[in-house]
Amino acid sequence: MGHIYQSRALADELQKNGAEVYFVVPDVPEGVAKLREWGIDVREIPHRCDDAEKIAHIDRLLAGQYIDVAIVDILESTPTLMRYWAQRAGLLVSLDDIGPGREWADLLINVIHHPERSPNAQYREINALNYVVLRPEFHRAHQRNKEVPESVSKLLVSQGGADTFGGVVQLAKALEILPVEVEIHLLVGPAFRHDGSLAKVVQQSARQFVLQRDVQDMAGLMQQMDLAITGGGKTLFELAAVGVPFIALTEEPRELETAAIVARDLRCQNMGLRQEVAPKDIVQTVQRLLSDRPRRLAMSRSGKEAVDGLGAWRSTREIIAALSAKRELVDGLAL
Repeated sequence: MGHIYQSRALADELQKNGAEVYFVVPDVPEGVAKLREWGIDVREIPHRCDDAEKIAHIDRLLAGQYIDVAIVDILESTPTLMRYWAQRAGLLVSLDDIGPGREWADLLINVIHHPERSPNAQYREINALNYVVLRPEFHRAHQRNKEVPESVSKLLVSQGGADTFGGVVQLAKALEILPVEVEIHLLVGPAFRHDGSLAKVVQQSARQFVLQRDVQDMAGLMQQMDLAITGGGKTLFELAAVGVPFIALTEEPRELETAAIVARDLRCQNMGLRQEVAPKDIVQTVQRLLSDRPRRLAMSRSGKEAVDGLGAWRSTREIIAALSAKRELVDGLAL
């Protein structure tokens, strides 16, 4: 779902600049439903097929239409698919791409992953944290003051929109021993598949949890939080933009890099893989932060200094400039 939200934010910014935007997406129900809920023109292709079949489907959907810019938001792009887009579009942009197909891109905006660049790479690459693509509400929240109270009264717990491994369930079990004065909000997205397990934990617990599902105003919810536990995806940057102090505790090994990238510039608490951290250590880390306002204040300020929520605007400017520059070349000669 992170890809869906990111692509929508970038599409909105491009539309402000006069672009007509189409989405070609895998036919995964949750993602397609969310895009259509937003009134976006969606063209589906089967998600269980190889590159040749994908290209055949895309060819039929495009019906010979020329594409000015193709923006590919795939974690591990393949040479076959990217070569196709490079031939069909005036400019090829790839987002957060660690796959070998990125070599075909003209512009690579890689904020959450920094794969090693090959000696023959021709693409222009952007890695700065402030290019992370967030929805506009996070910039609006960034502009507001984020109060950091003496003690924590609201704790947000998230492990991504899908939470593949049910990390929120395990964290709820571990955190139920926190003081009852701390209101624990469990955040799950529309693709969450562990409702039964989570319901069981909530029902059997002696404390009250607040379940937040498919939240429409995420920035507004985060603005109310005093502390958060989050995975290693885009939520890290959303919390930073709002100014919420957070603990990074990821479910995915590949997200360890993202958490480390963020921790270089932010004073967050990076605890690594949740499966390798004892529940008591998680609880103790939270407990130490509950009344440590100076540390939480430093966390909040460093987040807002590093991420302002204008990444979609910056990325759009880079895309427009790159397209303009490429159009000035014909057979490698400047017009």
